[in-house]
Amino acid sequence: MTLCTPPVEITQALIDDLVRLGGYTHPLFDPAGDAPAPMPGQGVLLLMGGLVERSGLLDRAIALLELREVRFLRMLRAGTTLHVELAPGPAEPTSSGKVVQHYDWTAVDAEGGRILRARALMLMRPPGAPSR
Repeated sequence: MTLCTPPVEITQALIDDLVRLGGYTHPLFDPAGDAPAPMPGQGVLLLMGGLVERSGLLDRAIALLELREVRFLRMLRAGTTLHVELAPGPAEPTSSGKVVQHYDWTAVDAEGGRILRARALMLMRPPGAPSR
C-alpha cells in the first residue's frame, strides 16, 4: 500500500533561499547571469522529510534513523509540483517494543516523473500504540 503526501509547488524563491542560506558555492547552484538554479539534492531530501512530517501519514513515527540507497534521478526546478510516495517495506521489532519500519520514499512530480528515491528507516511506535 503506497501512501502519498499532499503536493507542494516548488518556487524559485524557495530554491534561492535554500542555496543562499546553505552557502552552496558550486557553479551549478550559483549560475552566472539570470539562469535559475536548481534545488540542491540535500534540499530535496529536507523537503521530502518536511512533506512526510506535515502530512501526518506517519503519526506513529518517533524518529528518522537512517537514509539508505539515495538516488538522485532528476534535477528539481522551480515550477515543479512535488509529492512524496511512501511504500512500507519490512519491519523489525526492537528490544524496547518499538519497531524499525523500512519505507521507500520517492519524490514524484505532477506528471509522475521520479526526482529522487531513498530507503528510509523509521523508529515507530508499535501498531495500536497511541500517537503523539
